[in-house]
Amino acid sequence: MSEPGTSGFTDLCIGAAVDVEFKIAAGLLSGKSFSEEPRMKICRGLFGGRRVTILQSGMGAVGFAERLSEHLTNNRYDALIIAGLAGGLDPRLRVGDAVLYNLCYDARAIDFPLSERPDCEEAPEEVASAAGDELLSGFLYGALTRADLSFIKAPGITVGRIVTEAKEKLALGARYGAVAVDMETYQALSACAQLGLPAAALRVISDEAGRDIPDFNRVYNADGRINGRRMASVMMARPSAALRLMLTVRPALRSLRVSLQAAMGA
Repeated sequence: MSEPGTSGFTDLCIGAAVDVEFKIAAGLLSGKSFSEEPRMKICRGLFGGRRVTILQSGMGAVGFAERLSEHLTNNRYDALIIAGLAGGLDPRLRVGDAVLYNLCYDARAIDFPLSERPDCEEAPEEVASAAGDELLSGFLYGALTRADLSFIKAPGITVGRIVTEAKEKLALGARYGAVAVDMETYQALSACAQLGLPAAALRVISDEAGRDIPDFNRVYNADGRINGRRMASVMMARPSAALRLMLTVRPALRSLRVSLQAAMGA
């Protein structure tokens, strides 16, 4: 493993869940080539003097951790960054704000819906957690700071379904002290910890805590891929939420691109 100095990590792996995140990350690379492993899309290329590999797993895909572990065992990297969009759990966060996880809770087994009261006194379930690598997180913290990006360093949480209701997002954040929610980070951090590979999570808020979103749980298959035939009906079932999300996705993706550019280029 190379020692990270001012140029950072030399062989970097970026984990993305969905196609749009993968395309944004891959679009930053030069001299890129594409390949596939079972249920995983791969792009390899360069960013400045750094070798970068982008992996796409599918949102919350079944067996993701096992496939990631196998790939990391068979390929040499200095570090992995799990990157992509996330739902906001803290009402102070806005679309496009970045979150550098210092800790990620595993709440994939919790039952929904949670209490409608964000300040409920019920004790949270005991859940596992995984921390980001301190050295890599410090590297990313410095890169984002130098790029003058809006971000915070705070806990996130991984769940087993997309959290679509504002009341559930607020309750989840209050219950566990997390500011953002996704479906992959805990598995990735845990897999890297078992292999001794430095890992960190960089997420960008795509939907704010106080906003409902369409029920995209009906859109994604077990492999984390979108079922396009279901998308229209899901969007039409909650048209105002769908329109609001469509208007916010573009700035969130721009922020993701800039955040990845800073992370890979520092």
